[in-house]
Amino acid sequence: MRKFDKIKRNLKKKINKKITQTKNFTKKVLFILLIIVVFLAAVYCIMYIKNSKYDGLGEQMDYPQSTYNMDCLYTGKKGRIYDDGIYISKKGIDVSVFQGEIDWVKVKRSGIDFAMIRLGFRSSSDGTIYMDTNFKTNLRRAKAAGVDVGVYFFSQAITVDEAMEEARFVLKHIRFHGVTYPVAFDMEPVDGDDRISGLSKAEKTEIADAFCQVIKANRFKPVIYGNPTWFRRNIKLDYLTDYELWLAHYTDETDFSSKYLMWQYTDAGLVDGIDGYVDMNLYFKETH
Repeated sequence: MRKFDKIKRNLKKKINKKITQTKNFTKKVLFILLIIVVFLAAVYCIMYIKNSKYDGLGEQMDYPQSTYNMDCLYTGKKGRIYDDGIYISKKGIDVSVFQGEIDWVKVKRSGIDFAMIRLGFRSSSDGTIYMDTNFKTNLRRAKAAGVDVGVYFFSQAITVDEAMEEARFVLKHIRFHGVTYPVAFDMEPVDGDDRISGLSKAEKTEIADAFCQVIKANRFKPVIYGNPTWFRRNIKLDYLTDYELWLAHYTDETDFSSKYLMWQYTDAGLVDGIDGYVDMNLYFKETH
């Protein structure tokens, strides 16, 4: 009996030793695989930003015309709504650090479907690129609340190289972060210091195109932001037909003739969860 017990103990020790060795081997393999995955992800993030060279403006074509019917725009219990049977609107806002801390759960409950969040900007005075200090928090909390997210970047690029630098900066911070709505190029004049006032209409068009080329090449949807005056006087839409527009026009009914994907219709919206005014937007989605 003692001999049998001794054999059983030795067998148990061998089994436990094998189990321990197997666990240690598995841990080592998993650790090595983790290192490989992290390394490949880092390489992917650094190297996979396509279109490092600007291809130049494409063929000149007539920009598509809007087919929206303002008779199909009405105000319901949830605010402004558009529905013509072909397009139906989604309700959205755009925000930045200037909105302060946002209660995204309340925002979602108020009926907001999507948010365009400022990712960053280039300084109009010294040309330095900065991240919006609330971007990461807004992105994380908006998604957690069930709000779909797009981003915009305020550009003061004065060359196509700077525009592409801005696009790569944006891509670095949105890849793998669940951005499903458009990536917007927002170039506007600013009071005081202004890097872009000396640019020609052709130069501004190339800069917008360069930013959008990089975004599109990396499988995000680029849009160009502007009001009717900006689109008419500052860029040549007939060279930018590969991209859709985010129209800023603060009016009850817009008569803007070119086709647009989004419409920022007021800067004086009130939304539960946000202190003060916020920009309100409609996103025009095809029903089929």
